[in-house]
Amino acid sequence: MRITVGLVGCGRWGSNHLRTLKALKSSGRITRVVVCDIDPETLSAVDADATYASLSRMLEMENIDALAIVTPPDTHLALAREGLQHGLPLFVEKPLALHHDDAVDFLTSLPQNNVLIVGYILRHHHGVNRLFSSPVQEAVGELVSVHYQRQTVRDRPHDAEPISTLGVHGLDLIAWLLNQPLMFGKTVSKTVSADTASLEMVFPTGQRGAFEVAWSAPEERRLLHVEGDLGCASLDFGTGTIELTSKTGTAATVHSTGNDALLEEWTHFLDHLDVEGQHALPSVERLLDQSEWIHTYGGPDSV
Repeated sequence: MRITVGLVGCGRWGSNHLRTLKALKSSGRITRVVVCDIDPETLSAVDADATYASLSRMLEMENIDALAIVTPPDTHLALAREGLQHGLPLFVEKPLALHHDDAVDFLTSLPQNNVLIVGYILRHHHGVNRLFSSPVQEAVGELVSVHYQRQTVRDRPHDAEPISTLGVHGLDLIAWLLNQPLMFGKTVSKTVSADTASLEMVFPTGQRGAFEVAWSAPEERRLLHVEGDLGCASLDFGTGTIELTSKTGTAATVHSTGNDALLEEWTHFLDHLDVEGQHALPSVERLLDQSEWIHTYGGPDSV
């Protein structure tokens, strides 16, 4: 089957998508990779099967089977709607929208036969998925808390905010792993600065979720700690190591290996191009819940 993928945006993260797409082309999974970017200098340096200065021109000239949007967040929905006009499956980087009303309008009008993947890449990390394996689940038991930490030495991008840009990955993991709507949670502590944010929430079930995120940190730090009624597990995203500790003090180490998370995310997208009905990951309900939470509680003064 011949598959042409269109990539919109080839900045820092878009370049990572392009490398992944070229690897998928080399393996025979896709046939062509075409790219558009509004920056002539960026576009001139792109190695792809074809390049375009606008999405409309690319859609006019190419028979595209799937569209990825990796552009500044304030452009996501306009470009996504243009893709939907052509009936294309969409891979949109997070956040889907900057404003809750826009997200609601887009998600509630999503066609019933459409595929929408929003870029919550940690759902595809082999270490996170290893947490669902029998040995880990048997050691941890029913989850009672999720704690996500993400610190990066990189400077904060222009107009980025710590909760909606970095903390949002923690929010997604909390809601997904605890199987709780974020809007059901009550924030019990929260601090926000220009470069950092920390938050803890508790749900009516007694389960707890927390995250700590920061730019301009002294070192890279990517950790996920989950606690259950039998024990706990700590995942280091960089090494894939999972440290297990039971409540009786027994300790064990699980080494998780697998494909790059972005490659796994693309594989999931490609596997669902021909799915019947609507397929969204995260689900439309999760995306709406997250958007509402950020709108209601994501500001520095909201609790």
